[in-house]
Amino acid sequence: NLQAGMGLVSALADTINTREDGLRLMLTILAGYPLALVHRTFFCKQSPTVQHTFFVVAGIALYLFNCGTAIYHSLLSTLFAFLITNYIPGKTESIIAAHVAFLGHMLVGYWFAESDQYDITWTTPFCIMVLRYIGLVMDVYDGHNLESCKPDQKLTGIRDKPSLLEIAAFGYFFTGTFVGPQFTLARFRSFVNGEFLDEKKEVRSSGIMPSLGRFVGGVTYMVIHQWGAVWIPAPDYFHSADYLNLSFFWRWTWVAIWFRLTMYRYCAAWLMTEGAAILAGLSYNGKDEKGEDKWDGTRDLHIIQWELGVDYNSIVGSFNVGTNTFAKNHLFRRMRWMGSKVGAQFATLMYLAVWHGYHLGYFLLFAYEMACFVAQDQFYIVIKRIPGLRAILDQSWTTPFKVVFARVVMTYSMGFAFLMFGLIKKEIWWGPVKSLYFVGFIIYFIVWPILFQVLMRVLPRGEKKVKTESDPATPADKKEL
Repeated sequence: NLQAGMGLVSALADTINTREDGLRLMLTILAGYPLALVHRTFFCKQSPTVQHTFFVVAGIALYLFNCGTAIYHSLLSTLFAFLITNYIPGKTESIIAAHVAFLGHMLVGYWFAESDQYDITWTTPFCIMVLRYIGLVMDVYDGHNLESCKPDQKLTGIRDKPSLLEIAAFGYFFTGTFVGPQFTLARFRSFVNGEFLDEKKEVRSSGIMPSLGRFVGGVTYMVIHQWGAVWIPAPDYFHSADYLNLSFFWRWTWVAIWFRLTMYRYCAAWLMTEGAAILAGLSYNGKDEKGEDKWDGTRDLHIIQWELGVDYNSIVGSFNVGTNTFAKNHLFRRMRWMGSKVGAQFATLMYLAVWHGYHLGYFLLFAYEMACFVAQDQFYIVIKRIPGLRAILDQSWTTPFKVVFARVVMTYSMGFAFLMFGLIKKEIWWGPVKSLYFVGFIIYFIVWPILFQVLMRVLPRGEKKVKTESDPATPADKKEL
């Protein structure tokens, strides 16, 4: 039956002219909707054991459909998660063991599974499971060391050791095991224990329209992406004479357009899987100030922020929110001992680079992102130092000009960097990056740092002290990722 299903997927992929592995992943994501309906109809009032069993059976079935016999990687990691959280909980050794068992396992898998293309193999869902299980081990560690935890760590700390069945259900939950969203065991337990249900002990009906909205948004993004893939067939186009004969401006412009169109593939996946999580009830997040239900508990894409964000903080913080939240809570905030926000931020970004894989482009992308964040903070300092400029920029009539300027800078800067991520192999992205004369690296690593130092020497200091990294942080400064 499994082989017959694979054959049908292959035939369908040939019919609609798309990659079979991509189609299989998309069907797996879409399966979250009927499974969510089944759960909210038949299982939401059942005991945790019954619900956990349903999640494990459904998740394993989806894994078999998506990965085949390579499912043993996830089964082995689930067993390791049980052993670590139950036999060495709350110890430093548990954190080390988690990274060896999960991250180490994945890196070995990357070594054997990666190719010259964007790979959709067993490592694709496994990388989601890796962060989920590492986060689980760290939350159990916090739960056994609550007296020394920070307030944010106490919120997700786990004191009761999870059973093997609960860990498997947490790892294989059908709306979060393939492309996210990331969520904690504390949220998962609240969901299973019925804390998110309404007064009638049913899944809140107010989530239906938000779920539908995320689904429609995901479909829209996917249609735009598919159209864009035909319009700009990367990587071939970026090595063609048609592209190379264009002016520098138009080469960079086409890269920026391709970046946006390619990112819509990820946006579609995040929105669709989030919609299924809302439909299941996992995303319930209490009431807003008007007393209406909020459904952003597993938010993975802030659409308006992604489309209209005007700085790196707003745009980077708008997508892959679950992974960014993991990075903030389980990595960045645990590096307070470094005493440097920039140092902790750089270490976090390098961790995420390793998590993505061995390709050089991943490390260059995250180093470039760090340079962009630093340049942005320095740019804000320069604005404060220019007499009268801040007052002019605060006037409402300047808003359209600020938005256009910011969007152009963000899109072109991120488009250049995305070449090294989207084209994967150095042999593939080197030519397109070279065709742009390495402009992003020159601007953010050479020109701007020199210009900033010059401006700091010639501009007046102003009446107010400009905050630097060594100053005590205030709430307004805590733009942590």
